[in-house]
Amino acid sequence: MESQFQLTNSKEIIAYLAQQFPNCFTLQGEAKPLKIGIFQDILSCLDNGEILSKTKLRAALRAYTMSWRYLYSIKEGTNRVDLYGNPHDVINQEQMEHAQQQLKESKEKAKIRFKERAKEKRKNKHTNFKKFKKSNNLKIGDFVKVVVGNKPIKVQIINIEKEHIKVKVGVGMELTVKPEHIINK
Repeated sequence: MESQFQLTNSKEIIAYLAQQFPNCFTLQGEAKPLKIGIFQDILSCLDNGEILSKTKLRAALRAYTMSWRYLYSIKEGTNRVDLYGNPHDVINQEQMEHAQQQLKESKEKAKIRFKERAKEKRKNKHTNFKKFKKSNNLKIGDFVKVVVGNKPIKVQIINIEKEHIKVKVGVGMELTVKPEHIINK
């Protein structure tokens, strides 16, 4: 028996669900709180063995319901919706507080990741320049190649600054480049 195409990416699965159940799932704008047990409802409505695996569907639903956009939609007194957009259970205060806590934790984690990436970027920037200065010993007037786009071009160094190097292309145009873009051979 031939295996059919399966959706494996969470974004693809949510896009598929939004197409199948537009009154329940949305890709843009304000999300709607989903009925508790929507996973089972989806399984009973779709012949998902061909298109969706249960594991991938569960992961996609988790990603959807943990998104900031979805967590913002969990407000006390708001109705959850079934697959067809019909109102279902009403969200209580405990559920709203849980969603707000999840949102707060998610934002804190994102803030920490952002700071770590920025710190790592700054560290790499300074480390790359120090390695460059020590290993290459370039001087003003040297001819080197600089990677511009996909193709290296021959240039002459006209000035070495703290974190950048000014070079002159054969036609007279001057460029400021980062040390990691220079090929010294």
